[in-house]
Amino acid sequence: MREISDLLKTGVDLGDFPGASYAIVYKNNKIDYDYIGYRQLKPFKVVNDGQEIYDCASLTKVICTTTMVMKLIEEHKISLTTLISDILPKFRHNDITIYQLLTHSSGLPADIPNAKSLKNRDMVLTKIYDFDLINKPGNRIVYSDVGFILLGIIIEKITGKMLDVYADEIIFKPLNMIDSSYHPVKERCAPTEFRDDDVYRGLLIGQVHDEKAFALNGVAGHAGLFSTVKDISKFIMSILNNDGLVLKPETVDLLFPLQISDINQQGKELFRSLGWEKPTMGGTAGDEVSFENTILHTGFTGCNMWVEREKGIGFVMLSNAVHPLRTGNNILKYRNQIGNIILTSRRVNR
Repeated sequence: MREISDLLKTGVDLGDFPGASYAIVYKNNKIDYDYIGYRQLKPFKVVNDGQEIYDCASLTKVICTTTMVMKLIEEHKISLTTLISDILPKFRHNDITIYQLLTHSSGLPADIPNAKSLKNRDMVLTKIYDFDLINKPGNRIVYSDVGFILLGIIIEKITGKMLDVYADEIIFKPLNMIDSSYHPVKERCAPTEFRDDDVYRGLLIGQVHDEKAFALNGVAGHAGLFSTVKDISKFIMSILNNDGLVLKPETVDLLFPLQISDINQQGKELFRSLGWEKPTMGGTAGDEVSFENTILHTGFTGCNMWVEREKGIGFVMLSNAVHPLRTGNNILKYRNQIGNIILTSRRVNR
């Protein structure tokens, strides 16, 4: 803990990010927490006190959306082979499945161009339903917000409930995640970027940073969750203990196997499981995690998390590294170092 906190303090002192909270989670129900730096830098500095609620960005994809989809599969309301067009008639590609959305292999593009111009839900959905495919479904991995927006819409269609309501019902309440929501208490939130466009002008505090999720009123399949490291630690602990509080043990087991691999245009290896990413050398979980027994994810605002079942350990770090501007986000280089610190210490102390 001291080594990690010192490393992060160095990052704060160098101006690489304002501050962060993190937790190391152990299968034996032990959780260690710490926090470093500042909640905000502009328009004035506010020191972190450990009670910060952060915009979790794409951690939403795995904590909420993937979990909710797997719950619906568990209840036989959908399956991995269910066609998206069977649920959403306006979706014009009739050969894309739930599985392909979860593994980012649908052939859909990564993002909506000029997303900061999106003003409401109708604009978002119109753009998504009009998209042409950039790859044959099942052929390539392209990490896609678009695919997870569609998963969010599917969850709402199947359950008849908004994502925030369903997430609270099947995830937050069972795990006593009292500070997790899509509409957080603003006074406790760490601000993200100063936004300046035709849709919104001002510092984003308690409002989702992602422009597409903002247009969807903060409730979306790809982003929108606000939480604390203490709450997300409860989620990680549930996976490590496979306690059945949210998903059945056999459903949790489905999250870990490799589903698809690829190499991107930069020559980087890509490995995906259902909803989650798998580890790589130099990656965000460090270099000593078990490939078979580790799942991980990151978030654009500066967040990351991983779960390593073989060694019975997990990690989450939340930050507002895009504050006051995304150009100052230099937190990425610390993630691999932290993972290596944790796993090296775990090996030595066993």
